[in-house]
Order: sequence, then C-alpha cells, then structure tokens
Amino acid sequence: MTALLSEPGKNKTRKSRKGQILRSSYLFTLLILIVLFGFTGCTNPLAPTMAFTETSTLPVPSIPPTSTHTLSPTPTITSTSTPTRADASFTEICSPLAGIELEKLHSITSQAFNPPTPFQDDGHPAVDLAFFTFEGLPSMMGHPVQAIFPGKVVLVVDDRFPYGSMILIETPLSSIPNELLSPTAIPTPIPSENIIQFNPCSNDPVYESMAPISMAQDSKSIYVLYSHLLEKPSFTAGDEVACGQVIGAVGLTGNTVAEHLHLEIRIGPSGANFGTIAMYKPEATLEERYNYCIWSTSGRFQPINPAIFWETSP
Repeated sequence: MTALLSEPGKNKTRKSRKGQILRSSYLFTLLILIVLFGFTGCTNPLAPTMAFTETSTLPVPSIPPTSTHTLSPTPTITSTSTPTRADASFTEICSPLAGIELEKLHSITSQAFNPPTPFQDDGHPAVDLAFFTFEGLPSMMGHPVQAIFPGKVVLVVDDRFPYGSMILIETPLSSIPNELLSPTAIPTPIPSENIIQFNPCSNDPVYESMAPISMAQDSKSIYVLYSHLLEKPSFTAGDEVACGQVIGAVGLTGNTVAEHLHLEIRIGPSGANFGTIAMYKPEATLEERYNYCIWSTSGRFQPINPAIFWETSP
C-alpha cells in the first residue's frame, strides 16, 4: 500500500527535473541567439556617411590619379549637319573621380540624366555620382574630383544655390575627336527664331536691364560643370587645366541632402562669360539669376548625357 502511494510522488519528481532541464536548455539556447544576433546586427554601413554635414572638414583622401581611358578608333560618322572635327587635339577622357575607372561609374550613378524640356528648368540635365562605401573607400565626402577634359576655367563659384561650390570648364568642341563624341550625340541646335520667341531670359521684363552675355557666334564649345563641391576650387577664370587634374573635392554644398558630384555637360557658343551664377534664393542677385537663365533655359546651351563618355551604346 505504501509503494502504491509513493509512485505518484516519484513521477512528479521526475517531471519536475525534466522541466528544469528543458528550461535550462531553452535559456542557454536563447542566450546564444542573443549574443550572435547582437554582434551581427549592430553594424550600419550607412551611419558613418550620413553623419556628415556641409560643415565637415575631412581631409581629402590621397588617391593616385586615375589612368586615362583611350577609346579604340571607330569609323568616322559623316554628318551633313555637324562637320567632322578634323583638328581634334586629344584622344582621351579622364574619370571625374580619382581612383575610380570610367567603366565603374555606372555602378555609382545615383541619379541619371533626364533631358529637360526646351526653355524649361526641369528634368535632370546631369549625372549624379555618389556612394556610401565603394571598393574600400569609406566615404565620398572629400573624394578628389578631376577634370574629364583639358580646358579653360570659365567660372568658379563659392557656395551659391543651387550648385553650391562649383567650377565650370570650357573645351572647344573642335578639339574633341569623333571617337570620343560622335556627331550623332550632339543635339541639333535650336533655331534662332525659336530662341528669340521662347527664350525666357529675353522675354522676361525682370531682365530688361541686363546686358547680354558675351559669347562667340561662329564656334561651339563643350562646357563641363562640377558642382556641390566641398569648398570653392582654388582656380580663377582663364586658368588652363589638364585632363585628370584634381580641381576640387566632393562635398555637400548647394541644393543637396547628401554628398555627391553633380556632373553637367552642355554644348553652346564658345567664349561665354557668365561671371557668376545663382538662383532660387532671395539673396541671388539679378545678374546671378540672369546668368543662370542663360545657362539653363535660354536654349543656347544644350545639355548632353555625360554617361555617353563611359557607357557603351546598346
């Protein structure tokens, strides 16, 4: 009788021990999972970059200049509207970012070219290049910017909206060979009568008192604008720059929320003297607004897609 009564007690004791073992095993497993996930989930690759502001004073990384890119000769395309540039003086284009080859720029394009409507300040007449981390580079802030063509400095601006700190470099269109810029890639010039009729810079009463910008009537140039730089480039108008020469560093100035290089290319009359450019802010002077209008919406300076210089046509 005693044995019969004690058996239930033994069963309860066994169950209690099993429960303790299960609970201990569960707690141990949970602890391991917490430790593992704690170490693998705490790294945020975006954090170091997002912490930068436009007042950052990071040193410019020391990166050797990118080797130039030579294109293989291609058959000359005959065009009745655009003459062959027989006096081309160079055959190479350089990467706008030191240490990053032209062929890799497509992988760090954050905003592609979107042609604007004629006489309108819309679309995206440029290519934006940006990265948080790329091939061992921890950040784009302060990354050296290089001239993609040899040319002459037209304009240097110290942090004015929307381009921020920027530099504009002119290269005669006649010096760029067809192998680098096919005649078919050059936009058809807008007829003069259309420019006279629709050019907002000429038809806006606000600009009636502005003297026209001096520019050539019989020759064309390619203008490359590098903007949102870290600080004002140490150049002055008239300075000559070489292909691959460092002209500034990537920054966060102007109309931007993250560091990147805004690379804008336009074809227009040679010898344009803009003086200074700004827009969309009360502090922008009438001269700055007028010059911005001529550059962006007058129809005289037509944008082209910078990516044609490093992407292969389909």
